[in-house]
Amino acid sequence: MGYSDDKSPAKGVVKFAGCLVLAFLALPFLLINLTFPGPYTSTYPRPFDSEGWKNADIWSDTRCGMVADLQFRIGVEGKARQEIEALLGPDEGESSNQSLSYWHLCPSFLDIWILEVRWQDDRVAEAWIRDT
Repeated sequence: MGYSDDKSPAKGVVKFAGCLVLAFLALPFLLINLTFPGPYTSTYPRPFDSEGWKNADIWSDTRCGMVADLQFRIGVEGKARQEIEALLGPDEGESSNQSLSYWHLCPSFLDIWILEVRWQDDRVAEAWIRDT
């Protein structure tokens, strides 16, 4: 059985250099996430305001700040199409598919976050947030 010195200085330098390389590679991803966070964290939470929502510029983060309050306090699922359009304004989708609607929320890194709604019998069957 031979003697092995696990505490050699060369191994410590290699481990340290490896950690530095990993940190350097992870830095761009960290900066991107801090600069372009998701729809729930891109702005401070604010109460939902129908007029503010309708007048918001899609390139701002106003709607992203309101979306948590809209989903959890006001509620979307189960509401009639007429109620949702009164709250959010007309559907901003460009599809002819009447079973899906969406509203722009705010920009993400490469796309834009949207609130997407699936209709069933003119009621919200399901609502979710995704990027395009």
